[in-house]
Amino acid sequence: MAVTLSVSINDRGVQSMLNGLDTALNPVAIAGFLGAVVDPYLRKRAQARFTSEGDDVVGGWAELKEATQNIRSDLGYGAAHPINKRTGELEDYIVNSPNSLNIHPWGASLTLPGNAPVGELADKVRRAQQGDVRQVPRPVLGMNERDLAFVLLALASNIRKVSRTTRTI
Repeated sequence: MAVTLSVSINDRGVQSMLNGLDTALNPVAIAGFLGAVVDPYLRKRAQARFTSEGDDVVGGWAELKEATQNIRSDLGYGAAHPINKRTGELEDYIVNSPNSLNIHPWGASLTLPGNAPVGELADKVRRAQQGDVRQVPRPVLGMNERDLAFVLLALASNIRKVSRTTRTI
């Protein structure tokens, strides 16, 4: 007596899932995700940092010294507030500068702001981030675990959405 066992495998579901992942995670798709989702999120966080004079990433910005308040007042600006904002150049650079979005064979990268500051603006950014002998740091650039969690959850959501639209079962 002979027993015959026959096994049939339908791999269309697996192939469909892998195609969806490839579509969602190829370098061009990742660049699109970074530009459409991560860039606006980081800009919003940076804008809020200026509005709130610090945040959970960089901490609250130190109050201005009395001498600085006097200089600002004499120049026609608010004496004590807003901090890190006199001409608006620093905030405009951080919040509105174009990004640098690069596609590589292994993925994509987003740099925001996309171009390094030059001249007096470079000094403003350095002083804000690091401080100097005249000024304590009042950082304007930064990311933390909250930002990483947002990016990872948004990426997972994007993968699910793209994978659903590419399934062919």
